Amino acid sequence: MVRGDKQSGDNNVIPHIESSESEDSSSAPDENPSSDSDSSDSEQNDQVPLADNSSEATLVLSPNRTKTWTPKCDDKYKPQLNMHFPTLEDAYLYYKEYGRQCGFDVRKFTKKTDRLGNILAKYMLCSRGGDPYANKLRDRSGNYIEGPSRRTSSQRCNCRARITLKQAAVRGFVIMGFEEEHNHPLATGRSKMFLRCNRNVSVAYQDFIVDCGRANIGPTRAHSLVKEMTGSYEDVGATIADFKNFSRDVKVRIGDHDTDQLLSKFKTRMASPDDAFYYDYRLDNKGRLSGLFWTDAIGRANYDVYGDIISFDPTFRTNRYHMVFVPFTGVDNHWKNVTFAAGLLAKENYKNFKWLLRSFKKAMGRAPTTVITDQCKAIKKAISKWWSSSTHRLCMWHIMTKLPAKIGPKIASNKKFVSKLKEAVYSDHLTPVQFEERWEAVIAEFNLESNQWLSEMFGIRDQWIPAYFSDIEMAGLLKTTSRSESSNFFFQHYHDSGDTLVEFWSSFESAMDRQRMRNADDEKKSQKIPLTDISLAIESDAANLYTMELFYLVREEIKSGCYHTIVESMFRDDDCSHFKFKDVLLNDQVFELQVLLQARLLCRHSFAALHQCSVKTIPRQFLKARWKKNALQEHSFLGSTHVDAECSSKERSKLKRTRAWFEFKNLMNISGDDEEKMDIILSNLKQINTSFLETTRAQTDYGLAHRADRFITPAESDRVMIQNPDISRNKGCGSRIKSSREISQQDRKKRKCSNCGKLVRHNA
Repeated sequence: MVRGDKQSGDNNVIPHIESSESEDSSSAPDENPSSDSDSSDSEQNDQVPLADNSSEATLVLSPNRTKTWTPKCDDKYKPQLNMHFPTLEDAYLYYKEYGRQCGFDVRKFTKKTDRLGNILAKYMLCSRGGDPYANKLRDRSGNYIEGPSRRTSSQRCNCRARITLKQAAVRGFVIMGFEEEHNHPLATGRSKMFLRCNRNVSVAYQDFIVDCGRANIGPTRAHSLVKEMTGSYEDVGATIADFKNFSRDVKVRIGDHDTDQLLSKFKTRMASPDDAFYYDYRLDNKGRLSGLFWTDAIGRANYDVYGDIISFDPTFRTNRYHMVFVPFTGVDNHWKNVTFAAGLLAKENYKNFKWLLRSFKKAMGRAPTTVITDQCKAIKKAISKWWSSSTHRLCMWHIMTKLPAKIGPKIASNKKFVSKLKEAVYSDHLTPVQFEERWEAVIAEFNLESNQWLSEMFGIRDQWIPAYFSDIEMAGLLKTTSRSESSNFFFQHYHDSGDTLVEFWSSFESAMDRQRMRNADDEKKSQKIPLTDISLAIESDAANLYTMELFYLVREEIKSGCYHTIVESMFRDDDCSHFKFKDVLLNDQVFELQVLLQARLLCRHSFAALHQCSVKTIPRQFLKARWKKNALQEHSFLGSTHVDAECSSKERSKLKRTRAWFEFKNLMNISGDDEEKMDIILSNLKQINTSFLETTRAQTDYGLAHRADRFITPAESDRVMIQNPDISRNKGCGSRIKSSREISQQDRKKRKCSNCGKLVRHNA
């Protein structure tokens, strides 16, 4: 840009020469594009300055009572006649900065061209210029047509402040007209923050909004967090609406390519030899996504170590399509939840569950030993056919929750009945024969032989009662789907019902990062040796073998075995030792135990037997590898969890941006309240800012497509390859069948209360 102020006498001024190269006099454009032809030149000498002029603008009242505001600013920002610019964009940025300094927004206006399309004149004006009713319909008489319309407003008030640019041949464009008076007050003080030129969702803010979205933090709360980090709303540089608009733009940009973009991400990861990522998907007869399954190297390694027993329970409202989210959950060596894989299903039917189980088995190489679910018939049918080697166990909690509705409120409120039934159902130490005897005794005592639901539950007792799973290794690890319920609750903190599939996947990755970070933290803690509580050598051995959480559980079994069991009898033969113990904690129940070299599990009675045999350390054949320290790291499958150290440029930029932010925060902490140090920081920041602006001044703001594509994988083509899922309707959606208990409560007649005198369902 070359400044050409002819009043300053500057030697660097390049005077503008009117010639046929710069302007065609036969087609000269009107310098006033507005229909309003009023001119302030004739009234200039009659204007009276008002006494309440601010330091940022001069307010003048003309004889016809018209107010005008003239901005005050540094001359280096003020446009001058004959000022040259190489391009129109440079001129726009210069006038925009002038408006920002003075307190008004700028917009591009109409242009005039010749017959060949060459620009002859271009107008840039105050954003409040123009007719506010320009888009209103008029009748033949020119009157506005009244009709139903939205509640809208307009800031336009025919403001005439503008610059007029004309082409100046090889020198670009020159300012040939400049009107600086406004017919409206200019923004001052706090109101300047709402100017569009002062509002910008920067790249750092865009990253922050997307990162907050991964943690299920919306744009409103993200704006509040930025305000707290920057100090005030004026320092944010963007409004809540700007944050919301950016979040909306990302969703809009994804649009119909939601499924295509997610599958493109999966395809890229699966092609990487070091990731060991696996995915599969299913389409319906309309070409829409109906099922999606995925797992990665760490999930597969976890399953190989901890996948002896798993639980899965579908959950809802995790995405805008209402697809069912199905995480496969197990228990790791720290007694914490671990996710092996996950899936999305459009419908909870047999076909989808059949496909999901087959995909899981294909990815993992085997079906689990035991699987726990609710009483969904579709799941039960799919497991029995496609995971035939797995033991299917029903969730005890789901069954017992139905008890009050199935037997009636009167008997369900009987504490004696509930206590006796739970003693039979939940006991881990009963044999099948003992359970059946207790169940039949309870049913007979309370005359419930005719209850059909109790008879049905007794008929499938081998699918949910612990007494029938005692011969299955690790069967006592999970009895209910509470692990799945806990896992669903965990993931719900990261997902929102309005998320697209791309956003859902991003949030899922964030949740898995947290779960695996917690596991790494537990591994670090388990390297410490906990202090022993009792003076037994076997306890010290357990402290060196088990993880921290498991050690505390094992220690309780050791203490109970040594202090709360009484040896009734014991003898030894050639093969093993035989013990008979009385357990004080279980109402003096007697247990018989044989110590065999082939035994694999340890309980309190096993520790009591080992103590009686003077065993100082835990026999290694009793130690299960899944509970040991570093169980996952010692596994041979861990080699596939290696991740290439070289990140993409996008990931490197994000890491460097985060590092720069923390370095800046560290400088602020070091400076504290020392003004000299703060001045040094400010001066250096200004120098960096100036150098960056010089190199990026000519660059325009990125468009909508570009700023959204930074966070999503752009569609490979405009054509949609795989249709997005339909809005699913599964169990729990819409109307449902009400139980007899709910119906009876609704149909219960109201009566008049003698106290309040109203027709209600209570009395005095």
